[in-house]
Amino acid sequence: MNGEAAYTLDTLRAVDPAARADVLRVLDRVVRDLPGRWSRGRGVPQLMVSLDGHGGARTERTDLRELSRHGYLDELHRWVDAVPRDRAREHGCAALVYGDRIHARINRIGPYGAPRFVPDTHAHVRLAHRDLRGTLGFAFPFRTEGRLFPRLVFHDWVAGTLERARPR
Repeated sequence: MNGEAAYTLDTLRAVDPAARADVLRVLDRVVRDLPGRWSRGRGVPQLMVSLDGHGGARTERTDLRELSRHGYLDELHRWVDAVPRDRAREHGCAALVYGDRIHARINRIGPYGAPRFVPDTHAHVRLAHRDLRGTLGFAFPFRTEGRLFPRLVFHDWVAGTLERARPR
C-alpha cells in the first residue's frame, strides 16, 4: 500500500462509523462523477458534492465567483475549509473538489518555471461533516488514458481504499 492510500484509509477509519458512511457516499460520488466532468483543456472543475437527503449524493458545478464570497481567491488556504463547512450545515456532509493547479487558474499564471497550462495530476477534496469538528482533506491522483478522446482514470488504489474503509 502506498503512502497516499495509507493516509486516506487511516483518516477514514478515524471517523465515527455513522459519519463515515456519509463521508464515503460523498467520496464515492466524487470518484464516480469527476471523470465525466473532467476535460483536458480545463482540468479538474470546481465541484460541490453534498448529500441529497434521499440516501445519495449530488454533484453541482461551482465557479470562482461563488467561492470568492468566502474570501479572497488568492488565499485558497483560508476559504477552502469554509465552503464545504457552510454546505455541510445544510446538507449534513459536503465536499469541495478542485485540481492541484487551481492557483494557476485563479491567478492566470503558473508557479515560477512552470507553464500556465500544465495539467492537473491530483483531484483535491476538502470534506466537512456536520458531526465532525474539522474538515478532512484528500488528494486522489489520476492519469489520463486515450489520445484522441482522453479520459480521467483514478489509480486502482482509490476505489480499493474507499471499499476497505467501509464500516463493517
